Amino acid sequence: MKHIFKALLACSIILAISCSNNDEGSGDELSFNPEDYHYFISGKINGESFLYGQRKDATTVDYNIIHSGGTTTECAYYPETGGVNYYSGVYPNFEEETLPSMNFGFVRFYLCSEMDATSQSAVFNERFALGNYEIATKDDISGTTGGIYFEYSSNSLEGPYYNSNGDQSSSYCEITSSTNANQYLLEVLVNSQQIIEGNFSVKLYNEEDSSDVIEITDGSFKLRPRI
Repeated sequence: MKHIFKALLACSIILAISCSNNDEGSGDELSFNPEDYHYFISGKINGESFLYGQRKDATTVDYNIIHSGGTTTECAYYPETGGVNYYSGVYPNFEEETLPSMNFGFVRFYLCSEMDATSQSAVFNERFALGNYEIATKDDISGTTGGIYFEYSSNSLEGPYYNSNGDQSSSYCEITSSTNANQYLLEVLVNSQQIIEGNFSVKLYNEEDSSDVIEITDGSFKLRPRI
């Protein structure tokens, strides 16, 4: 998973104009105002509270937003069943890469079969509709179309690395707010971007040892997928 994070960061990191705090009141309970953050992921990992994000009023970069997607390479091999994944998550400052990181993958939110009829940018924003989403256990061609895939590491540089490739019978993910944040230059679209907020609960499995399972409960997020 480290390689995925590195690739995403290399192609698309937004450093917020002002920066963040990676943990407000860790412990059994966590209290914070989502409006104070450019982006964040929070919840409880095996009962212990966490918050990774970027405060609007901070003066140092603690967490970067990562986002990637839009390549249609898969369509050459799977023109009927393939599609494009979009990714968005949080990754620590390069000087503190031993901090945790987490990433959401939006599996095949644009399908190869749509290419002849419409462009990605024309439909990108509407793909992040309000509602419940299935947890994807894979983010490749076998993954759930329209599902959300999760990746996490307690140490972004050294691991261990976890993902949602396992039983998710009691898991959920819901988008409760979705706002168009497209960026323009002289009325020309530069990139399509959506600010999404929501709640989730998910089980994550160690990539090297599937018996090592962590559970995230009371999860919430504010992310900015874009192309």
